[in-house]
Amino acid sequence: MIEGKNIIIRQLELGDEEYIYKWLNDGKMMAHDTLCYGTLQSKEAVRLAILKDIENYSLFPESKRFLICKKEDMKPIGDIRYIDWNARNQKCDFGIRIGDTCEQGKGYGKDILYHFIDFLFRFLNLNKIESTTMIDNIKAQGLYWSLGFKKVGVLRQSYFDARIGNFEDELAIDLLKSDWIEVKKTIEL
Repeated sequence: MIEGKNIIIRQLELGDEEYIYKWLNDGKMMAHDTLCYGTLQSKEAVRLAILKDIENYSLFPESKRFLICKKEDMKPIGDIRYIDWNARNQKCDFGIRIGDTCEQGKGYGKDILYHFIDFLFRFLNLNKIESTTMIDNIKAQGLYWSLGFKKVGVLRQSYFDARIGNFEDELAIDLLKSDWIEVKKTIEL
């Protein structure tokens, strides 16, 4: 487990599909991913995806999803994952979701990402973490900048935004391990 100030990031377990299914199919919650109808996945499809992740015995899989829980009562509030881990180039992407909308805006994001980023650099021996965010996701961008991420560029019309029915731009960001080592010294949780 990855332990933060107010959160615990733990491995997925059977039964977690109840939470993830609910979050993935909540159109209001998934609108930030431009999926205003949710993912429209069945509970069984979500369970099978979790089972596949659980049954992967590789110590260093190419991708892995974790559940985020509040430390005080271990109540699940979201999920986080790394994807596209590239051992040769020592980089990966990540995704985070505070699925319980009642828990959004309470400061968990910085605690979660701080500890998850540190885990990624140390556990996977990364040199760089890359990601993208919707160009209008100013709230997430503020969090990323506070953790040392840098803007790499804009990917023009790179995703279809179902909220408005148009192709929209995406912001590419990254964080180098050398930058993380320096930024980490200045971050207060």
